[in-house]
Amino acid sequence: MKKTLLASTALVGAALMAAPASAGTVGSKDALNVSLGGTLWFAVVMKDEDVSAGQGRGYRFTVNESEVHVKASNTADNGIKYGVAIELNGGGNDGTAADEAHAFISSKSWGRIELGDNDDVTNRMQLGAWNAHKGLGGPFGGLGMLVTGWGGVGSDTLQARADWQVLTTSDTTKVSYFSPRFSGFQVGASLTPDTGVNSASLGDTDNDGDEENVIGLAANYVGKFDDVSIGLSAQMENGTGESASGSAAVQEDLSVWGVGGNIGFGGFKIGAHYRDLGDTFLTTALTAAGADSGSLWAVAVGYQAGPWGVSAWYHEGTKDNSTTASAAGALETTVERLGFGAGYTVAPGWLLRADLEFLNHENATTAAGTGATTDNDGTAFLLTNMFFF
Repeated sequence: MKKTLLASTALVGAALMAAPASAGTVGSKDALNVSLGGTLWFAVVMKDEDVSAGQGRGYRFTVNESEVHVKASNTADNGIKYGVAIELNGGGNDGTAADEAHAFISSKSWGRIELGDNDDVTNRMQLGAWNAHKGLGGPFGGLGMLVTGWGGVGSDTLQARADWQVLTTSDTTKVSYFSPRFSGFQVGASLTPDTGVNSASLGDTDNDGDEENVIGLAANYVGKFDDVSIGLSAQMENGTGESASGSAAVQEDLSVWGVGGNIGFGGFKIGAHYRDLGDTFLTTALTAAGADSGSLWAVAVGYQAGPWGVSAWYHEGTKDNSTTASAAGALETTVERLGFGAGYTVAPGWLLRADLEFLNHENATTAAGTGATTDNDGTAFLLTNMFFF
């Protein structure tokens, strides 16, 4: 999972609230000083869907996040700071034993370089509707209601999730650079040789349908004018599609761009974002027949008063399906999500997040670029206890 501006693969919601600092640090002789922390989330889900696919019980309990975070750092005599950060999974998945594992080198004068398995700059520097949400995930997606509650939306994930890591490079091995922030502005760039490679997949090939030579570019601005705070961001990502060995299908190249921002005044915050997904993950045959990966947008408003917060938001994603492969009347797929959120800080290291969400999924895709006539409407409630140490 991710953190920094938005958290990582599973930590999507953690960026929406301030997590406590690590429990403590311990010296390590003349090497690095080590800090230990982590998180565990326990969620209760209740839902009612037209299409439940074997999940008709209507409720479930889940530990949707459990990680131990190990960080180590030191400062050289010349002022350069360096270190490592490793997220160990308590419940498995992600990159097997570890989610993220990277080293960093940073300086106040020239910025920060990260080396290893981590989100790229597009995911870390983006701003949007989720910044105003007080529940878990919401218009961001990830381990909030979209995955924990609904179980995702199958082949239409691109239209339903706002975080870049699920679209492109996620925690695969890369090099990233973040500039210092000057007058509120910051820029960043990432290079990922192959989206199928991380610490657990050294044998991945460059002809298995992944993306390669992926370059992510991002810029954002954060500032405050009197009592009004403003944040703006823009991101783009491009890469070469790897056609799978032995397959006649030719994969389109990766091309995604997006913008977003938020404005705050008093206890209120308003956020919005837009993303164009290009032809991501489609074949040239499907795009020639009219298919595209579509676009998404969302808007949210939230209010915070002391330990309490409430919010409301709307998210919509659409795409065109192949004219030759689509069922009659299923040439466009739409995912609409409307939600309300609430958050409360119970005590230091213990947060409660509540979400009520409504889903409308029209012409759910059965395969990339292929439309079906199945629709799904649903209502779900998610209550998550988030513990940080």
